[in-house]
Amino acid sequence: MASIARTAATGGELDPGFLAWSSSLPVDRRLLAEDCAGSIAHVEGLRAAGLLTEEEAVALQEALRRLPGRVEDGTLELAAEEDVHMAIEAELGRELGAVVDKLHTGRSRNDQVATDLKLWCRAAVSRLDAAIARVLAAAESWGTRDGAIAMPSYTHRQVAIGVQAWLWIEGAVLEPLRRDRRLLLAASDELGASPLGAGAIAGTTLPIDPELTASVLGFAHGPRNPIDAVGDRDFALSLVFTCTRIALHLARLSTDAIELASDGLLRLGGAIAGGSSMMPHKRNPDVFELVRGHAALRQGELVALVNLFHGLGSGYHRDLQHDKQLVFASVDGTLGALAMIELALGHIALDRERCLAALRDGDAIATDLCESLVADGAAFRVAYRSIGALVTRMREQGRRLVDARAEDLAAVGLPARLLAELDVEAAAVRRSQRRASARPAGASPR
Repeated sequence: MASIARTAATGGELDPGFLAWSSSLPVDRRLLAEDCAGSIAHVEGLRAAGLLTEEEAVALQEALRRLPGRVEDGTLELAAEEDVHMAIEAELGRELGAVVDKLHTGRSRNDQVATDLKLWCRAAVSRLDAAIARVLAAAESWGTRDGAIAMPSYTHRQVAIGVQAWLWIEGAVLEPLRRDRRLLLAASDELGASPLGAGAIAGTTLPIDPELTASVLGFAHGPRNPIDAVGDRDFALSLVFTCTRIALHLARLSTDAIELASDGLLRLGGAIAGGSSMMPHKRNPDVFELVRGHAALRQGELVALVNLFHGLGSGYHRDLQHDKQLVFASVDGTLGALAMIELALGHIALDRERCLAALRDGDAIATDLCESLVADGAAFRVAYRSIGALVTRMREQGRRLVDARAEDLAAVGLPARLLAELDVEAAAVRRSQRRASARPAGASPR
């Protein structure tokens, strides 16, 4: 392993063990394409500044454009250098010779890596946005298929009130992910400034126009302040936070699915159900448990990134070498979890009859009966106590609210007209219609 970024003043040869240990190439080689793109833009800036001839610029840019493809198809193995930046420079040196000595003019690895990471994060935002869109589409399709089924909503892990399933899928995944998508696009605003041109910490005295290189790379503008530009990782922190929040929302949906499956209300298709190595009858919600577990990993990456930045002064510090593996892991893990939820939504279905049985057994109609009395002019607490008395009477007799007869109502002072409102499915439809304007297309009640 060599080290290009050393001079006699640096103090001679670096200890090979330390050089190998400190190399970031195993991680930042993922920035190969971004680094080459940044260098192509930098060469454009050098050419415009008169620091490269037309012939030199063309040779460098053509070699840089070819390099990622050569690595990808296996015709080139990157040299074992300190990092991807030096590995690229070393390879270009072997291919082009002395002209490569001009490539690093007016820039530092400090602004180079910040630019690379921003380019990578910008592409990651697009990938995440597309993955969220696919999950939203899958959830809406699920709502079209099963959305009209009456099912229990839960509080404190107990049957609470009957709703139609579209209201559950909307609350469990559609609305949270729509908010996450807006947060993701807001986070992309921090990716608008190109760090290229900030140099090591204070820019360069050479006539290189950072606005030109920013434009070539598709950034809105160049660095506003070079000290801030090389040390800024707010964009990475925002992206990892967004990934963490997405993961938490997917975990919440997963817990719902796990518990609904445990109660027998949700059927898991064989394509996503895990089996037991010992118990032949098991159909386990492995996909949802693994997605839920991923939320813990995302939280760990977020905390690690915050702690990595904590206490650093302005400008670049070598500590920041470790930010990339955290950002990569967070984005990769989130993309994987989104893909699995998209898959799972095509292989789960509610059992209508079991859902109705759960509504009946759970006395899910109780609140609806309270509100019916209130609509007739009763004070809420009076209605609340009256229905509570009815629930007690029915349970003492081993029955449920849906089993009530006229004499049961009369025994606690309730009107017989409530007998007409004991249909749990009809109650779920009535309640859900209050939110009908927000339901996914095609999920209207049957």
